[in-house]
Amino acid sequence: MYLRDMPNSSAPVDLFFDLDRTLWDFDRNSREALEEIFIEIAQPNLPQPKAAGEFIPVYEAENEKCWKAYRQGQITKEELRPLRFRKAVEGLGIPEFEGMDALAEAMGTAYVQRAPYRTALFDGAIEVCEVLKARGHRMFILTNGFEEVQHIKVNQSGLEPFFNGVFTSDALGFKKPHPECYSKGLALAHSSADRAVMIGDDWECDVHGAIQAGWGAVHFDPSQPPAMDAAPRRINDLRTLLELDFHQR
Repeated sequence: MYLRDMPNSSAPVDLFFDLDRTLWDFDRNSREALEEIFIEIAQPNLPQPKAAGEFIPVYEAENEKCWKAYRQGQITKEELRPLRFRKAVEGLGIPEFEGMDALAEAMGTAYVQRAPYRTALFDGAIEVCEVLKARGHRMFILTNGFEEVQHIKVNQSGLEPFFNGVFTSDALGFKKPHPECYSKGLALAHSSADRAVMIGDDWECDVHGAIQAGWGAVHFDPSQPPAMDAAPRRINDLRTLLELDFHQR
């Protein structure tokens, strides 16, 4: 994690952004990397012919299950990386074969090496960050991703100059929505719950977790219509953040 600048008591509220599926277009970046990896690494080594278009949706479902198990402490980071690929291969209806574990390991390693370097962001991400920074907001990333991976994404996609700190659950030792993840993020940012707003796509981790910690929250959901009068507010376009009045509650 990195951190720069100290707070000013008269500054606008501090904005904490989730990274994946909030600023960084996880689904697009991930699918592009998965297609490459499947064609280059998996296809030549599978005992049955399969296409990337068959593999990717199965992988995404298994990845969600593995991440849930990881958040709940049931598996480790080291176990998660190859397990999601092994489960996806099994999900294609391919029984265990010699070299399956080695293939899963190779795919897991390649994914971590390639996907973070993809640079697709949600529409308006850079523009919104520029304006919010110019308005005097201190901004931070608070993400459940891995330390060595999330920093690459922030740097490669051009987001790094806008953020005062990047805090990962990996480094903090707690994952959202655990209250300790939020309290440790506040401590590192030299902020307080009454001047912190979380912006993210995951209702449980980003929105409910932040509210339970006493923060403000904005739910980013591109698939749903905005709900500006709701508490918390829901937006489907990052540019809507520029219409909101972020002030200390």
